[in-house]
Amino acid sequence: MMMPAALRVAALCASAHALQMTGRRRCLHGLGGAALMKTLAPRRAGAEAAPTPDELKKLTLGYQRMQTLLKDWQKITGGSCGNAQLSKEKAQVVATNGGALCDASPLVIQEYIGYKSINDPLYRSEKLMVRAAPLLKNPDDLDQYLEAVNLWGQKIQMSSLNAYTSAWGEANPNGSKAQVAAYMQEAKFDVEESADLLKRILVMLGLPLTA
Repeated sequence: MMMPAALRVAALCASAHALQMTGRRRCLHGLGGAALMKTLAPRRAGAEAAPTPDELKKLTLGYQRMQTLLKDWQKITGGSCGNAQLSKEKAQVVATNGGALCDASPLVIQEYIGYKSINDPLYRSEKLMVRAAPLLKNPDDLDQYLEAVNLWGQKIQMSSLNAYTSAWGEANPNGSKAQVAAYMQEAKFDVEESADLLKRILVMLGLPLTA
C-alpha cells in the first residue's frame, strides 16, 4: 500500500539528519515539491521534537491496557453483569430474538484506545507515532512503519465508531440488543487488529511491550 505522501515526507523531514544536511524547507521541496509544502504548511519551520522517553512509554502503557481490555472483554464491557456467564444456547437465543441481556457498556472501549480523555495513554497516539519515526531501529522500515501508523489510525477510529454505534443501537429505530451485540463484536475485532498494529509499531521502535 502506498503511504500518503504528506505523512512520509513529514517523517523524513523530521529527522535530525535531514535537517542538518538540507534544512527543512529544502528537504520538503526535494522530496515532494511545492504541493507538499502547502500540505505541510501548518507544521511551520523547524522539525517537531522527537518524543521523550516518558511520551514513548505511553505507547507501551496503551498496549498493555488494550491487552487487558481484550483479556477481560466481557467483564469490562458487560455493564452491570459483566461477570455473568451465558450458556451457548442462551446466548444464541438472545442474539436471535433480541431478548433480555445485561446492559452493555460499549463506550468504555474508548477509554482504552485514547478516545475518551486527554489523560488516556493513547490520546493523539497517531501524532506521537509520526514524531517517533526518526527513532526507528532500522531506518529502512520507514514505509512499513508509516503504513502501520496509518492503519492504526483507521482501526482505532472504527473501534470508537462501532463502540458509539453500539451504545445507541437499541435506542435507534428498529434497534435491538442483537444489533448492540453485533456492533460490539465489530468493535472487538477492530481492537484486536489495532493491538496487533501497535505491537508492530512498538517492535519497530525498539520499545518494550510491558512497562
